[in-house]
Amino acid sequence: MRVGLARDAVLALFAHDRLGIDTYGFGLLLTAEAAGGLLGAGIASYLGRRLGTALTCTAAVEGLAILGLAAAPNPYVAGLALAVCGAGMGATMVLGPSLRQAIVPAHLMGRVASTSRMLAMCAAPIGAFLGGWLATTYDIRTPLYAAAVLLLAMTAVTASMTSNRRVEAALRAAAPAGGPDHPVSKDPAESAPDVL
Repeated sequence: MRVGLARDAVLALFAHDRLGIDTYGFGLLLTAEAAGGLLGAGIASYLGRRLGTALTCTAAVEGLAILGLAAAPNPYVAGLALAVCGAGMGATMVLGPSLRQAIVPAHLMGRVASTSRMLAMCAAPIGAFLGGWLATTYDIRTPLYAAAVLLLAMTAVTASMTSNRRVEAALRAAAPAGGPDHPVSKDPAESAPDVL
């Protein structure tokens, strides 16, 4: 999800003009986000085991954090919002590809991964352009609010697609034969590969 590019396009101006942060302070803001990202990546496996719908939760955390950033009255709240956003992104960047690798058949992995990457890279300049346009046309906080609303709306729409039941069913269907969910059949005709 590249809605963050709308945020990134105006973050330096927002920090300088609205929060009164100099270049050193802006570096600290980015460091807070990076530290949050490391924390999120570090606890991703724990979240995946405990929550099941961790991807939905981490996306919601990102959206709420961007909303908090948009409303931030001072650099401290902005830094906290960026740290939380970074934690959500860090966890998402671990959980998303891990789930994709577990579900997508090996012969389609390259296509699925490259399509996902291409969509993200195509969305990046569009998000940056829209962020700049919204900031110029309305207010420097508008792209932040727009990014938060878009991310939260996308999270709400995809929540039913990433429910625990659907994820668990997809994992069971993708499990290799002979695994705990797919015992090896004794009948050789059932275990023979399909020929097209």
